[in-house]
Amino acid sequence: MMMTTDSADLDRIRRDIDRIDDRLHDLLMERAALVEKVAQAKAPDVSVALRPGREAEIMRRLAGRHQGRFPLPALIRIWREIMGALVGLQKPFSVAVCQPERGDGYVELARDHFGVVWPKSVFSSPGQVVRAVADGQAAVGVVQLPHENDQEPWWLSLTAGSGNLPQVVTRLPVLAMPDVPGRPEPVEAFVIACRPHDDTGADRTLIAVETSPDLSRDRLRALFATAGLDNVAVIATHRADDHSLYLCELDGFVGTADPRLTVLAGGKDVIRHVRIIGGYPLPLSV
Repeated sequence: MMMTTDSADLDRIRRDIDRIDDRLHDLLMERAALVEKVAQAKAPDVSVALRPGREAEIMRRLAGRHQGRFPLPALIRIWREIMGALVGLQKPFSVAVCQPERGDGYVELARDHFGVVWPKSVFSSPGQVVRAVADGQAAVGVVQLPHENDQEPWWLSLTAGSGNLPQVVTRLPVLAMPDVPGRPEPVEAFVIACRPHDDTGADRTLIAVETSPDLSRDRLRALFATAGLDNVAVIATHRADDHSLYLCELDGFVGTADPRLTVLAGGKDVIRHVRIIGGYPLPLSV
């Protein structure tokens, strides 16, 4: 038997919803005030206010405690909008986006992650985005994932080893959706910023290795393993006249002071240079 709700009950339920909306609004304003206090308490510096590791930890905690029928993707989207809106309260914030072909979806991906508030500049090449971030024209940049056949391997400019170069700090989207027949293949990208990547306890690290002569992937992985770095994936390569560069992805967080990097760079003459170009927290999954 279907239960009915009379007009008085509906009015009470609506008042309850209004009261909850007011509480949510109050909490948002309180959160914004706390973020401003955090900004005031920090020592002045020139780095971007973005804290991808802290954001990832917040999203993981919320996803872990989430219950009920409210969809997790909607929860993530709401919190991404909140965090994107508040990051610019600490320092000026803008986003440079590479969208090489109209309709590729990178602008939408950036908007979904950083929110609708802050300005976004669109560039046709990833190199332009890297330069915009390095020169301070944008706080962060969104660039496509590297591939073997890239005509302009943007990650090469992150290996120079001089100046305040951008690093990879996040991978988008932060919520990995399951494969569903008929659903378009998701657009994926890296976020770069002039700050180190964070250790969140569940991460990937990106390392560029320069060798001479060329090495097979098996040989390169063996050198990593000898240094104590396992689970290596080579995701892109670039060959020059007298050397080759390999962009490798490792399980876990590896910092610039990790002693294993010294072993990797110093153990064999074939490896000329090793440079970390960033990393990212593992995305959530539904």
